[in-house]
Amino acid sequence: MIRQRKAQPDPAARIEACCVTLFERWCEGRLVIPLAYLMSVWPLATPSPVYMRRLSRSLDDLVRAHGEMLGDDDCRLIEDAIAHAERPQRD
Repeated sequence: MIRQRKAQPDPAARIEACCVTLFERWCEGRLVIPLAYLMSVWPLATPSPVYMRRLSRSLDDLVRAHGEMLGDDDCRLIEDAIAHAERPQRD
């Protein structure tokens, strides 16, 4: 019997969803510092490994430098975006 593989979510689409949610929250809350980190690397020009790595590093830097200003939900979204950005790309 052949097992059907579960469809893996497209990493770029998942990253986009996380970033859109973060962007909307931070705009609404007028959180300028997190927005500056996010806007320096997003939206992604193309979902290439280089751009995804930059996004991952920027979000990681944000958490390390300003984690106290982020809510738990924000941190979970950031962790999800980083995990998808660091996932190996399949062609």
